Amino acid sequence: MLVDKEKCCACRVCVQTCPKQAISVIFDKYGFERVSINEEKCVKCGICESVCPIINPKKNEGKRQCGSAYSKDQRIKYSCSSGGLFGVFAKKIIDENGVVYGAAFDENLHLKTTRAENFEQLKRLYKSKYLLCDTTGVFRQIKSDLVSGKNVLYCSTPCQLNALKNYLQKEYENLLCVEFVCHGVGGQKQFDDSISYVEQKKKIKIMDFGFREKFSKASSHYYYYYYYKDLRTGKEKLHRDIYMTFPYYFAYCDRLTCRESCYSCIYATENRVGDITIGDFHNIGKYEPGIDRFAGVSMFACNTDKGQKFFESVKDNLFVKEYDWLVIKSNNRFDGIEEPPKKRDRYLEMIAAGEYIQCVQTFFAYWKDWRFYYYHMPKVLRTLGNKLLRK
Repeated sequence: MLVDKEKCCACRVCVQTCPKQAISVIFDKYGFERVSINEEKCVKCGICESVCPIINPKKNEGKRQCGSAYSKDQRIKYSCSSGGLFGVFAKKIIDENGVVYGAAFDENLHLKTTRAENFEQLKRLYKSKYLLCDTTGVFRQIKSDLVSGKNVLYCSTPCQLNALKNYLQKEYENLLCVEFVCHGVGGQKQFDDSISYVEQKKKIKIMDFGFREKFSKASSHYYYYYYYKDLRTGKEKLHRDIYMTFPYYFAYCDRLTCRESCYSCIYATENRVGDITIGDFHNIGKYEPGIDRFAGVSMFACNTDKGQKFFESVKDNLFVKEYDWLVIKSNNRFDGIEEPPKKRDRYLEMIAAGEYIQCVQTFFAYWKDWRFYYYHMPKVLRTLGNKLLRK
């Protein structure tokens, strides 16, 4: 193994660079992707070690500008997570005939790094997706776009951005790397199991799924899916609900689904990989009491001169307020180590044993959880209750 399986982030850069195709991706009993080396094919060339983002991290030091921001275009803000910064950045690149790479579900609801060169394709890249994104074959495609002179925006986790940089082995002025503040990723199989559970329980076929759904009266993490109740009629329906009613989303928010490496992520630090870092501004109410963070507010940090220059080029499309880095740092995950929940071991063992229905009944009985009723309270009651608790 390149690194201990507990440290592997499954970025797949080693798979994409091995000259002997000696490295493949396998799934462990919990459904997490791991890399495996075929010792008979391996010639010990060391290329895989040179590109591994865990063995060879690359980080930028210092900050140029940071603060809060959200899109002036309400369509972009409500189509994207947080304040819609990714949408604003991506629109700028597409407007200038560039290409954007980000995470999108394919027709089988498998999450893959996907290329967009127009606005219709770009829509699939909006919103957060809380599972590992498959980069298979993409780094070569990104390099081809860069060599051809196209402006490229790649938005992903810090580890995958670092993997791309190691793959490229040189700086490209026409590459803009945007990272989101990552709290860890879960496995595709756990998500698939959750989809199958809902389909079997409701006797439906889910065609599309989205996290972080925004709509009026939404109080926190909502999701949606489009489904067919009867495939013969071809009539597609929309379902929306709070995160606790979808097992995988509930598991993610309770910090159960993440890969082992995510809890001790080497990239959850002040020094960042991307030219620009974006994420939720969780504590915005502390600094701007009148603002509705659920409607969309992002934090941002420009980590390089390139990132700062690009941010300045789109600033007219944003509402921006600068904050000191210490404010931003206290707002999100920049501190490395996180202790996994104690119940995670039991959760994973049930997953490994194929006891998914029992797992849902044990850990995700949302109707017994006070949070389910809190999130369904009218906003005025939640606000009053939070004020009383702070006194």
